[in-house]
Amino acid sequence: STLLKLLAGQIETTKGAIDTEGSSYYLPQLDFSLFGSTDKIEEYVSRQGVKWSALNAGLRTWFKENEIKPDQKLQTLSGGEMMKLNLAIAKAHNPALLLLDEPTNHLDAEGIDRLKKFLATFPGAFVIVSHDPFFLDLVVNHIWELEEGAIAEYGGNYTHYVDQKQFKKDARERDYTATKKKLKKIKKSIEAEQKRADRSKHVGRKEVFANNMPPVLKGFYANQASGTAGKQGKKLRKIMAERDEEASTLKKGKQRPLRFVLDHDTSGARRTLIAISDGTLGVAEKTLIENIDLRIVYGDRLVLVGKNGSGKSSLAKSIAGEDAMVELGGYVKRSPDARVVYVDQKYQVIDPNLTLVENVEKYNPKLTNEEVRRQLGRFLFYKEEDVRKKAGVLSGGEAARLVFAMVTAGSVDLLVLDEPTNNLDIETLDIIADALKDFSGALMVISHNIHFLERIGIDTALIIDKKKLKTMHSSPAEPEDFYNEMVSGMSS
Repeated sequence: STLLKLLAGQIETTKGAIDTEGSSYYLPQLDFSLFGSTDKIEEYVSRQGVKWSALNAGLRTWFKENEIKPDQKLQTLSGGEMMKLNLAIAKAHNPALLLLDEPTNHLDAEGIDRLKKFLATFPGAFVIVSHDPFFLDLVVNHIWELEEGAIAEYGGNYTHYVDQKQFKKDARERDYTATKKKLKKIKKSIEAEQKRADRSKHVGRKEVFANNMPPVLKGFYANQASGTAGKQGKKLRKIMAERDEEASTLKKGKQRPLRFVLDHDTSGARRTLIAISDGTLGVAEKTLIENIDLRIVYGDRLVLVGKNGSGKSSLAKSIAGEDAMVELGGYVKRSPDARVVYVDQKYQVIDPNLTLVENVEKYNPKLTNEEVRRQLGRFLFYKEEDVRKKAGVLSGGEAARLVFAMVTAGSVDLLVLDEPTNNLDIETLDIIADALKDFSGALMVISHNIHFLERIGIDTALIIDKKKLKTMHSSPAEPEDFYNEMVSGMSS
Protein backbone atom coordinates (compact mmCIF):
# COMPACT_ATOMS: atom_id res chain seq x y z
CA SER A 1 0.00 0.00 0.00
CA THR A 2 2.85 2.37 0.82
CA LEU A 3 4.49 1.66 -2.54
CA LEU A 4 1.24 2.48 -4.38
CA LYS A 5 0.94 5.75 -2.46
CA LEU A 6 4.54 6.59 -3.40
CA LEU A 7 3.81 5.90 -7.07
CA ALA A 8 0.67 8.05 -6.84
CA GLY A 9 2.62 10.91 -5.27
CA GLN A 10 0.48 10.87 -2.11
CA ILE A 11 3.57 10.48 0.07
CA GLU A 12 7.16 11.51 -0.60
CA THR A 13 10.13 9.16 -0.71
CA THR A 14 12.92 9.88 1.77
CA LYS A 15 15.61 8.63 -0.62
CA GLY A 16 16.03 9.04 -4.36
CA ALA A 17 13.23 10.25 -6.61
CA ILE A 18 10.26 8.84 -8.52
CA ASP A 19 9.98 10.01 -12.11
CA THR A 20 6.40 10.10 -13.37
CA GLU A 21 4.79 10.82 -16.70
CA GLY A 22 1.04 11.16 -17.15
CA SER A 23 -1.72 11.12 -14.55
CA SER A 24 -2.22 8.42 -11.92
CA TYR A 25 -5.06 7.51 -9.60
CA TYR A 26 -4.79 5.50 -6.38
CA LEU A 27 -7.85 3.51 -5.30
CA PRO A 28 -7.29 2.55 -1.63
CA GLN A 29 -8.72 -0.29 0.38
CA LEU A 30 -12.18 0.37 1.79
CA ASP A 31 -12.39 2.73 4.73
CA PHE A 32 -14.72 0.92 7.12
CA SER A 33 -15.59 4.17 8.92
CA LEU A 34 -17.66 5.10 5.84
CA PHE A 35 -20.14 2.31 6.53
CA GLY A 36 -21.54 4.28 9.45
CA SER A 37 -21.54 7.62 7.61
CA THR A 38 -24.74 9.57 7.08
CA ASP A 39 -23.10 11.58 4.27
CA LYS A 40 -24.83 11.47 0.92
CA ILE A 41 -23.18 9.55 -1.91
CA GLU A 42 -23.02 12.71 -4.03
CA GLU A 43 -21.07 14.48 -1.26
CA TYR A 44 -18.62 11.58 -1.02
CA VAL A 45 -18.11 11.54 -4.80
CA SER A 46 -17.46 15.29 -4.81
CA ARG A 47 -14.76 14.87 -2.13
CA GLN A 48 -13.02 12.42 -4.51
CA GLY A 49 -12.73 15.20 -7.10
CA VAL A 50 -15.54 14.03 -9.40
CA LYS A 51 -18.97 15.47 -10.19
CA TRP A 52 -21.94 13.13 -9.94
CA SER A 53 -22.86 13.83 -13.56
CA ALA A 54 -19.41 12.63 -14.69
CA LEU A 55 -20.02 9.21 -13.13
CA ASN A 56 -22.78 8.15 -15.52
CA ALA A 57 -20.64 5.91 -17.75
CA GLY A 58 -18.85 4.38 -14.79
CA LEU A 59 -22.06 3.75 -12.88
CA ARG A 60 -23.58 1.92 -15.85
CA THR A 61 -20.54 -0.36 -15.82
CA TRP A 62 -21.04 -1.36 -12.20
CA PHE A 63 -24.70 -0.75 -11.30
CA LYS A 64 -28.13 -1.23 -12.77
CA GLU A 65 -30.06 1.92 -13.65
CA ASN A 66 -31.15 3.84 -10.53
CA GLU A 67 -29.63 1.13 -8.27
CA ILE A 68 -27.90 3.87 -6.29
CA LYS A 69 -28.94 7.51 -6.06
CA PRO A 70 -26.98 10.70 -5.30
CA ASP A 71 -29.01 11.53 -2.17
CA GLN A 72 -28.62 8.00 -0.79
CA LYS A 73 -26.55 7.75 2.42
CA LEU A 74 -23.22 5.93 2.43
CA GLN A 75 -24.31 3.73 5.34
CA THR A 76 -26.90 2.06 3.10
CA LEU A 77 -24.20 0.61 0.82
CA SER A 78 -22.74 -2.86 1.24
CA GLY A 79 -18.98 -3.41 1.05
CA GLY A 80 -19.31 -4.59 -2.55
CA GLU A 81 -21.41 -1.59 -3.55
CA MET A 82 -18.92 0.79 -1.94
CA MET A 83 -16.04 -0.84 -3.83
CA LYS A 84 -17.93 -0.62 -7.12
CA LEU A 85 -18.71 3.05 -6.49
CA ASN A 86 -15.00 3.70 -5.94
CA LEU A 87 -14.19 1.90 -9.20
CA ALA A 88 -16.65 4.15 -11.03
CA ILE A 89 -14.90 7.18 -9.50
CA ALA A 90 -11.52 5.82 -10.63
CA LYS A 91 -12.80 5.40 -14.18
CA ALA A 92 -14.08 9.00 -14.21
CA HIS A 93 -10.54 10.24 -13.47
CA ASN A 94 -9.32 8.45 -16.65
CA PRO A 95 -5.73 8.05 -15.41
CA ALA A 96 -2.76 6.83 -17.45
CA LEU A 97 -1.74 4.72 -14.43
CA LEU A 98 -4.37 3.07 -12.25
CA LEU A 99 -3.22 1.86 -8.80
CA LEU A 100 -5.65 -0.60 -7.18
CA ASP A 101 -5.28 -1.69 -3.56
CA GLU A 102 -7.16 -4.97 -2.96
CA PRO A 103 -9.93 -4.20 -5.51
CA THR A 104 -11.59 -7.64 -5.29
CA ASN A 105 -12.29 -7.34 -1.57
CA HIS A 106 -16.07 -7.33 -1.02
CA LEU A 107 -16.88 -7.88 -4.70
CA ASP A 108 -19.16 -10.78 -5.59
CA ALA A 109 -18.37 -13.07 -8.54
CA GLU A 110 -20.27 -10.81 -10.94
CA GLY A 111 -18.34 -7.76 -9.72
CA ILE A 112 -15.01 -9.59 -10.07
CA ASP A 113 -15.94 -10.63 -13.61
CA ARG A 114 -16.79 -7.01 -14.49
CA LEU A 115 -13.52 -5.82 -12.96
CA LYS A 116 -11.63 -8.39 -15.05
CA LYS A 117 -13.32 -7.12 -18.25
CA PHE A 118 -12.77 -3.49 -17.24
CA LEU A 119 -9.02 -4.09 -16.80
CA ALA A 120 -8.83 -6.03 -20.07
CA THR A 121 -10.04 -2.93 -21.96
CA PHE A 122 -8.30 -0.30 -19.79
CA PRO A 123 -6.04 1.68 -22.16
CA GLY A 124 -3.46 2.67 -19.56
CA ALA A 125 -1.23 0.70 -17.21
CA PHE A 126 -2.39 -0.68 -13.90
CA VAL A 127 -0.69 -1.97 -10.75
CA ILE A 128 -2.67 -4.16 -8.35
CA VAL A 129 -2.15 -5.23 -4.76
CA SER A 130 -4.12 -8.44 -4.44
CA HIS A 131 -4.00 -11.76 -2.61
CA ASP A 132 -6.49 -13.54 -4.86
CA PRO A 133 -4.47 -16.03 -6.97
CA PHE A 134 -7.44 -16.90 -9.19
CA PHE A 135 -7.98 -13.22 -10.08
CA LEU A 136 -4.27 -12.53 -10.58
CA ASP A 137 -3.98 -15.42 -13.02
CA LEU A 138 -6.64 -13.75 -15.16
CA VAL A 139 -5.43 -10.15 -15.27
CA VAL A 140 -1.67 -9.73 -14.72
CA ASN A 141 1.41 -10.50 -16.81
CA HIS A 142 4.09 -9.35 -14.38
CA ILE A 143 4.52 -9.70 -10.62
CA TRP A 144 6.54 -7.69 -8.12
CA GLU A 145 7.20 -9.29 -4.75
CA LEU A 146 8.23 -7.10 -1.83
CA GLU A 147 10.54 -9.08 0.42
CA GLU A 148 13.16 -8.00 2.98
CA GLY A 149 13.15 -4.39 1.79
CA ALA A 150 13.62 -5.17 -1.90
CA ILE A 151 11.49 -5.89 -4.98
CA ALA A 152 11.91 -9.17 -6.84
CA GLU A 153 10.44 -9.25 -10.35
CA TYR A 154 8.77 -12.24 -11.98
CA GLY A 155 7.36 -12.45 -15.50
CA GLY A 156 3.98 -14.04 -16.12
CA ASN A 157 0.86 -14.54 -14.03
CA TYR A 158 0.50 -15.83 -10.47
CA THR A 159 0.82 -19.53 -11.33
CA HIS A 160 4.05 -18.85 -13.23
CA TYR A 161 5.30 -16.78 -10.28
CA VAL A 162 4.67 -19.69 -7.88
CA ASP A 163 6.65 -22.04 -10.16
CA GLN A 164 9.56 -19.59 -10.37
CA LYS A 165 9.43 -18.97 -6.62
CA GLN A 166 9.58 -22.71 -5.91
CA PHE A 167 12.54 -23.05 -8.28
CA LYS A 168 14.39 -20.28 -6.41
CA LYS A 169 13.48 -21.85 -3.06
CA ASP A 170 14.81 -25.26 -4.14
CA ALA A 171 18.03 -23.63 -5.37
CA ARG A 172 18.36 -21.78 -2.07
CA GLU A 173 17.88 -25.04 -0.16
CA ARG A 174 20.67 -26.65 -2.21
CA ASP A 175 22.95 -23.63 -1.68
CA TYR A 176 22.28 -23.70 2.07
CA THR A 177 23.17 -27.40 2.33
CA ALA A 178 26.31 -26.96 0.20
CA THR A 179 27.40 -23.89 2.20
CA LYS A 180 27.00 -25.74 5.50
CA LYS A 181 29.22 -28.57 4.19
CA LYS A 182 31.87 -26.09 3.02
CA LEU A 183 31.72 -24.32 6.36
CA LYS A 184 32.31 -27.60 8.17
CA LYS A 185 35.37 -28.38 6.00
CA ILE A 186 36.80 -24.88 6.53
CA LYS A 187 36.43 -25.20 10.31
CA LYS A 188 38.36 -28.47 10.19
CA SER A 189 41.07 -26.85 8.04
CA ILE A 190 41.38 -23.96 10.51
CA GLU A 191 41.72 -26.34 13.44
CA ALA A 192 44.41 -28.34 11.58
CA GLU A 193 46.22 -25.16 10.55
CA GLN A 194 46.15 -23.85 14.11
CA LYS A 195 47.73 -27.08 15.39
CA ARG A 196 50.42 -26.86 12.69
CA ALA A 197 51.07 -23.22 13.57
CA ASP A 198 51.46 -24.05 17.26
CA ARG A 199 53.80 -26.93 16.43
CA SER A 200 55.86 -24.76 14.07
CA LYS A 201 56.17 -22.02 16.65
CA HIS A 202 57.65 -24.31 19.30
CA VAL A 203 59.61 -26.72 17.15
CA GLY A 204 60.35 -24.75 13.99
CA ARG A 205 62.21 -26.81 11.46
CA LYS A 206 64.70 -28.43 13.91
CA GLU A 207 63.78 -31.91 12.75
CA VAL A 208 64.92 -31.00 9.23
CA PHE A 209 68.28 -29.37 9.97
CA ALA A 210 71.37 -30.59 11.75
CA ASN A 211 71.85 -29.78 15.42
CA ASN A 212 74.91 -27.66 14.62
CA MET A 213 72.78 -25.10 12.66
CA PRO A 214 73.51 -21.56 13.85
CA PRO A 215 70.76 -20.22 16.25
CA VAL A 216 70.02 -17.29 13.91
CA LEU A 217 69.08 -19.64 11.06
CA LYS A 218 67.06 -21.87 13.39
CA GLY A 219 65.03 -18.82 14.53
CA PHE A 220 64.59 -17.65 10.93
CA TYR A 221 63.14 -20.98 9.73
CA ALA A 222 60.97 -21.31 12.87
CA ASN A 223 59.49 -17.83 12.35
CA GLN A 224 59.01 -18.48 8.61
CA ALA A 225 57.05 -21.70 9.34
CA SER A 226 54.95 -19.97 12.00
CA GLY A 227 54.27 -16.98 9.74
CA THR A 228 53.24 -19.17 6.82
CA ALA A 229 50.84 -21.10 9.06
CA GLY A 230 49.48 -17.84 10.47
CA LYS A 231 48.77 -16.39 7.00
CA GLN A 232 47.07 -19.59 5.93
CA GLY A 233 44.94 -19.59 9.08
CA LYS A 234 44.00 -15.92 8.58
CA LYS A 235 42.96 -16.66 5.00
CA LEU A 236 40.86 -19.62 6.11
CA ARG A 237 39.20 -17.57 8.87
CA LYS A 238 38.26 -14.89 6.34
CA ILE A 239 36.69 -17.54 4.07
CA MET A 240 34.86 -19.02 7.05
CA ALA A 241 33.44 -15.62 8.02
CA GLU A 242 32.15 -15.15 4.47
CA ARG A 243 30.64 -18.63 4.39
CA ASP A 244 29.14 -18.14 7.85
CA GLU A 245 27.45 -14.92 6.72
CA GLU A 246 26.23 -16.65 3.56
CA ALA A 247 24.83 -19.57 5.57
CA SER A 248 23.11 -17.14 7.95
CA THR A 249 21.44 -15.34 5.03
CA LEU A 250 20.32 -18.60 3.45
CA LYS A 251 19.02 -19.88 6.79
CA LYS A 252 16.95 -16.72 7.21
CA GLY A 253 15.35 -17.46 3.85
CA LYS A 254 14.49 -20.97 5.04
CA GLN A 255 12.51 -19.82 8.08
CA ARG A 256 8.73 -20.17 7.91
CA PRO A 257 6.06 -18.63 10.15
CA LEU A 258 4.56 -20.74 12.88
CA ARG A 259 1.42 -22.64 12.03
CA PHE A 260 -1.58 -22.73 14.35
CA VAL A 261 -4.22 -25.31 15.20
CA LEU A 262 -7.92 -24.61 15.75
CA ASP A 263 -9.22 -26.28 18.90
CA HIS A 264 -12.44 -28.26 18.56
CA ASP A 265 -14.62 -30.60 20.60
CA THR A 266 -13.98 -34.03 19.10
CA SER A 267 -16.63 -35.60 21.33
CA GLY A 268 -19.41 -33.79 19.45
CA ALA A 269 -19.03 -35.59 16.13
CA ARG A 270 -22.01 -35.24 13.76
CA ARG A 271 -24.32 -33.59 16.28
CA THR A 272 -26.75 -30.95 15.03
CA LEU A 273 -25.62 -27.43 15.93
CA ILE A 274 -28.52 -25.49 14.42
CA ALA A 275 -31.72 -26.46 12.61
CA ILE A 276 -34.03 -24.02 10.78
CA SER A 277 -37.35 -24.99 9.25
CA ASP A 278 -39.74 -22.75 7.29
CA GLY A 279 -37.59 -19.80 8.32
CA THR A 280 -37.72 -16.18 7.21
CA LEU A 281 -34.86 -13.69 7.39
CA GLY A 282 -35.62 -10.00 7.54
CA VAL A 283 -34.11 -6.63 8.44
CA ALA A 284 -36.24 -3.62 9.36
CA GLU A 285 -39.47 -5.15 8.00
CA LYS A 286 -37.69 -6.06 4.75
CA THR A 287 -37.70 -9.75 3.84
CA LEU A 288 -34.35 -11.00 2.55
CA ILE A 289 -34.84 -14.78 2.39
CA GLU A 290 -37.98 -16.91 2.61
CA ASN A 291 -38.74 -20.59 3.29
CA ILE A 292 -35.34 -21.36 4.84
CA ASP A 293 -34.74 -25.04 5.53
CA LEU A 294 -31.24 -25.53 6.87
CA ARG A 295 -29.48 -27.96 9.19
CA ILE A 296 -25.86 -27.44 10.20
CA VAL A 297 -24.11 -30.49 11.61
CA TYR A 298 -20.72 -30.71 13.33
CA GLY A 299 -18.17 -31.24 10.56
CA ASP A 300 -20.12 -29.53 7.74
CA ARG A 301 -18.14 -27.46 5.21
CA LEU A 302 -20.44 -24.77 3.79
CA VAL A 303 -20.03 -21.73 1.58
CA LEU A 304 -22.73 -19.05 1.50
CA VAL A 305 -23.14 -17.65 -2.02
CA GLY A 306 -25.16 -14.79 -3.51
CA LYS A 307 -24.98 -11.33 -5.01
CA ASN A 308 -24.00 -8.31 -2.92
CA GLY A 309 -27.04 -7.27 -0.89
CA SER A 310 -28.75 -10.68 -1.15
CA GLY A 311 -28.53 -11.26 2.60
CA LYS A 312 -25.39 -13.42 2.98
CA SER A 313 -23.91 -11.49 5.90
CA SER A 314 -27.31 -11.07 7.54
CA LEU A 315 -27.95 -14.84 7.44
CA ALA A 316 -24.46 -15.58 8.75
CA LYS A 317 -24.92 -13.10 11.62
CA SER A 318 -28.33 -14.50 12.53
CA ILE A 319 -26.98 -18.06 12.62
CA ALA A 320 -24.15 -16.90 14.89
CA GLY A 321 -26.53 -14.80 16.99
CA GLU A 322 -24.44 -11.69 16.37
CA ASP A 323 -26.93 -9.07 15.15
CA ALA A 324 -30.06 -8.11 17.07
CA MET A 325 -31.27 -6.09 14.07
CA VAL A 326 -31.56 -9.25 11.96
CA GLU A 327 -34.76 -11.21 12.54
CA LEU A 328 -34.75 -14.97 11.93
CA GLY A 329 -38.30 -16.33 12.15
CA GLY A 330 -39.77 -19.81 11.86
CA TYR A 331 -38.64 -22.93 13.71
CA VAL A 332 -35.07 -22.37 14.95
CA LYS A 333 -33.33 -24.81 17.29
CA ARG A 334 -29.76 -24.33 18.52
CA SER A 335 -27.52 -26.69 20.44
CA PRO A 336 -27.29 -25.04 23.88
CA ASP A 337 -23.67 -26.03 24.55
CA ALA A 338 -22.25 -25.29 21.10
CA ARG A 339 -19.69 -22.48 20.82
CA VAL A 340 -20.29 -20.46 17.66
CA VAL A 341 -17.70 -17.88 16.59
CA TYR A 342 -18.40 -15.22 13.95
CA VAL A 343 -15.64 -13.21 12.24
CA ASP A 344 -17.08 -10.25 10.32
CA GLN A 345 -15.40 -8.63 7.33
CA LYS A 346 -15.15 -5.28 9.13
CA TYR A 347 -13.33 -6.74 12.19
CA GLN A 348 -15.73 -4.96 14.55
CA VAL A 349 -14.71 -7.30 17.37
CA ILE A 350 -11.43 -5.34 17.60
CA ASP A 351 -11.28 -2.36 19.96
CA PRO A 352 -8.92 0.10 18.20
CA ASN A 353 -8.13 1.87 21.48
CA LEU A 354 -6.78 -1.30 23.14
CA THR A 355 -3.43 -2.96 22.56
CA LEU A 356 -3.17 -6.36 20.87
CA VAL A 357 -2.66 -8.05 24.25
CA GLU A 358 -5.65 -6.23 25.74
CA ASN A 359 -7.89 -7.21 22.81
CA VAL A 360 -7.09 -10.91 23.19
CA GLU A 361 -7.52 -10.68 26.98
CA LYS A 362 -10.87 -8.90 26.65
CA TYR A 363 -12.23 -11.56 24.26
CA ASN A 364 -10.76 -14.45 26.29
CA PRO A 365 -10.85 -13.34 29.96
CA LYS A 366 -9.93 -16.82 31.25
CA LEU A 367 -6.56 -16.92 29.47
CA THR A 368 -3.38 -16.22 31.41
CA ASN A 369 -0.97 -13.57 30.16
CA GLU A 370 1.42 -16.32 29.06
CA GLU A 371 -1.35 -18.01 27.05
CA VAL A 372 -2.31 -14.67 25.47
CA ARG A 373 1.29 -14.03 24.40
CA ARG A 374 1.61 -17.56 23.02
CA GLN A 375 -1.62 -17.12 21.03
CA LEU A 376 -0.40 -13.84 19.53
CA GLY A 377 2.89 -15.51 18.64
CA ARG A 378 1.01 -18.15 16.64
CA PHE A 379 -0.22 -15.32 14.45
CA LEU A 380 3.24 -13.80 13.99
CA PHE A 381 3.02 -11.12 16.70
CA TYR A 382 6.28 -11.82 18.55
CA LYS A 383 7.95 -8.56 19.51
CA GLU A 384 7.06 -6.59 22.61
CA GLU A 385 6.55 -3.39 20.59
CA ASP A 386 4.10 -5.28 18.32
CA VAL A 387 1.84 -6.72 21.02
CA ARG A 388 1.82 -3.48 23.04
CA LYS A 389 0.78 -1.13 20.22
CA LYS A 390 -2.80 0.04 19.76
CA ALA A 391 -4.92 -2.06 17.40
CA GLY A 392 -6.09 1.09 15.61
CA VAL A 393 -2.72 1.42 13.83
CA LEU A 394 -2.78 -2.11 12.33
CA SER A 395 -2.86 -2.69 8.59
CA GLY A 396 -5.73 -4.72 7.10
CA GLY A 397 -3.67 -7.92 7.09
CA GLU A 398 -2.47 -7.39 10.67
CA ALA A 399 -6.04 -6.73 11.82
CA ALA A 400 -7.17 -9.99 10.19
CA ARG A 401 -4.45 -11.92 12.01
CA LEU A 402 -5.41 -10.29 15.32
CA VAL A 403 -9.07 -11.26 14.83
CA PHE A 404 -8.13 -14.90 14.26
CA ALA A 405 -5.88 -14.78 17.31
CA MET A 406 -8.79 -13.48 19.39
CA VAL A 407 -11.56 -15.83 18.27
CA THR A 408 -9.61 -19.09 17.96
CA ALA A 409 -8.01 -19.09 21.41
CA GLY A 410 -10.65 -21.54 22.72
CA SER A 411 -12.47 -24.55 21.29
CA VAL A 412 -14.96 -23.83 18.49
CA ASP A 413 -17.92 -25.93 17.27
CA LEU A 414 -19.12 -23.68 14.43
CA LEU A 415 -16.85 -21.10 12.83
CA VAL A 416 -18.62 -18.50 10.64
CA LEU A 417 -16.27 -16.44 8.45
CA ASP A 418 -17.45 -13.42 6.43
CA GLU A 419 -14.95 -12.76 3.61
CA PRO A 420 -11.96 -14.09 5.59
CA THR A 421 -9.46 -13.71 2.73
CA ASN A 422 -9.82 -9.93 2.52
CA ASN A 423 -6.58 -8.16 3.49
CA LEU A 424 -4.65 -11.40 4.09
CA ASP A 425 -1.29 -11.80 2.38
CA ILE A 426 -0.96 -15.09 0.52
CA GLU A 427 1.46 -16.67 3.02
CA THR A 428 -0.83 -15.94 5.99
CA LEU A 429 -3.84 -17.05 3.93
CA ASP A 430 -2.10 -20.39 3.29
CA ILE A 431 -1.42 -20.81 7.03
CA ILE A 432 -5.08 -20.14 7.88
CA ALA A 433 -6.28 -22.40 5.04
CA ASP A 434 -4.18 -25.28 6.37
CA ALA A 435 -5.60 -24.78 9.87
CA LEU A 436 -9.18 -24.66 8.56
CA LYS A 437 -8.59 -27.78 6.49
CA ASP A 438 -7.64 -29.71 9.64
CA PHE A 439 -10.47 -28.18 11.70
CA SER A 440 -13.09 -30.87 12.36
CA GLY A 441 -15.85 -28.56 13.61
CA ALA A 442 -18.49 -27.04 11.33
CA LEU A 443 -17.39 -24.26 8.99
CA MET A 444 -19.53 -21.69 7.18
CA VAL A 445 -17.74 -19.25 4.88
CA ILE A 446 -18.77 -16.25 2.79
CA SER A 447 -16.13 -15.95 0.10
CA HIS A 448 -15.69 -15.55 -3.64
CA ASN A 449 -12.09 -16.75 -3.54
CA ILE A 450 -12.33 -20.10 -5.34
CA HIS A 451 -8.69 -20.94 -4.62
CA PHE A 452 -9.32 -20.54 -0.88
CA LEU A 453 -12.60 -22.51 -0.94
CA GLU A 454 -10.89 -25.42 -2.66
CA ARG A 455 -8.04 -25.35 -0.15
CA ILE A 456 -10.32 -25.67 2.89
CA GLY A 457 -12.43 -28.49 1.42
CA ILE A 458 -15.80 -26.76 0.96
CA ASP A 459 -18.27 -29.38 -0.32
CA THR A 460 -21.68 -27.70 0.10
CA ALA A 461 -22.91 -24.39 -1.31
CA LEU A 462 -25.90 -22.46 0.06
CA ILE A 463 -26.95 -20.21 -2.83
CA ILE A 464 -29.22 -17.22 -2.18
CA ASP A 465 -31.16 -16.34 -5.33
CA LYS A 466 -34.44 -14.43 -5.61
CA LYS A 467 -35.00 -14.61 -1.83
CA LYS A 468 -34.68 -18.40 -1.83
CA LEU A 469 -31.95 -20.56 -0.29
CA LYS A 470 -30.84 -23.45 -2.50
CA THR A 471 -28.45 -26.18 -1.36
CA MET A 472 -25.92 -27.71 -3.74
CA HIS A 473 -23.58 -30.58 -2.83
CA SER A 474 -20.24 -31.49 -4.36
CA SER A 475 -19.81 -34.79 -6.13
CA PRO A 476 -16.63 -36.55 -4.88
CA ALA A 477 -16.11 -37.93 -8.39
CA GLU A 478 -16.38 -34.54 -10.13
CA PRO A 479 -15.43 -31.73 -7.70
CA GLU A 480 -14.61 -29.34 -10.58
CA ASP A 481 -18.24 -29.41 -11.74
CA PHE A 482 -19.31 -28.32 -8.25
CA TYR A 483 -17.03 -25.28 -8.26
CA ASN A 484 -18.00 -24.35 -11.82
CA GLU A 485 -21.69 -24.51 -10.93
CA MET A 486 -21.04 -22.58 -7.71
CA VAL A 487 -19.34 -19.78 -9.66
CA SER A 488 -22.33 -19.75 -11.98
CA GLY A 489 -24.57 -19.47 -8.92
CA MET A 490 -22.52 -16.54 -7.66
CA SER A 491 -23.03 -14.65 -10.91
CA SER A 492 -26.59 -15.68 -11.76
